[in-house]
Amino acid sequence: MTARAWLGLVLLSTLALNACSNRLDTSQVEKSIQTDIERQGRRFSLKEVRCPEQVNRQEGAYFRCVGEIEPKGSFTINVTQRDKKGNLNWDIPNSKALLNLAKVETSIQDGLARAMGKQATVDCGSATYRINQPGDRFECQIVGGITMGPDTINSVLVTIDATGNLDWQEIKPPKLTAALPPNPTLAPPAVPGTVVSPATALQKGNVPKKAPAVLGSSD
Repeated sequence: MTARAWLGLVLLSTLALNACSNRLDTSQVEKSIQTDIERQGRRFSLKEVRCPEQVNRQEGAYFRCVGEIEPKGSFTINVTQRDKKGNLNWDIPNSKALLNLAKVETSIQDGLARAMGKQATVDCGSATYRINQPGDRFECQIVGGITMGPDTINSVLVTIDATGNLDWQEIKPPKLTAALPPNPTLAPPAVPGTVVSPATALQKGNVPKKAPAVLGSSD
């Protein structure tokens, strides 16, 4: 082998190494994202996370990965490179497969501000991600509550319709009725499962002068 040919092989190897070192290790990115999602998720696991195989290191560059849920369903993961060293930011938008509860909280907070003119902090629990399951429902707490007239609203109910779209409404506290003082002229309550005759149901001195007619009877 001539010196010129040997030099050519060395140059090719150097170029190949430089090209590889300028690319992200996307297999490691996939593992890291999958581990974080499952750790922050609410009782679900992922089949896999898939990212493009060849991504050059470039500050501000953007690419997408796809997550696959067990047993089915996929969602998008948006990834942005913070620098050329391989540091990344990634984000999951709400989708028909997976909910980002931080985004749900923000949406509810904005809705409450528009509807009631008051700012509030909404907490949908410790998990960050939740399966978007049609027909499912869950509560989110309003930290500190919102006072509207005589009522204090402390939570909202989030429902997922058949197509995977979300809706929410405030949960108002039940109306409390004041207990009425006892009336000695009223009959005592009947015990469930027993029959009380008119003679025992009415207290002495309050028996009507004429017994009421029985509907449906004939003379």
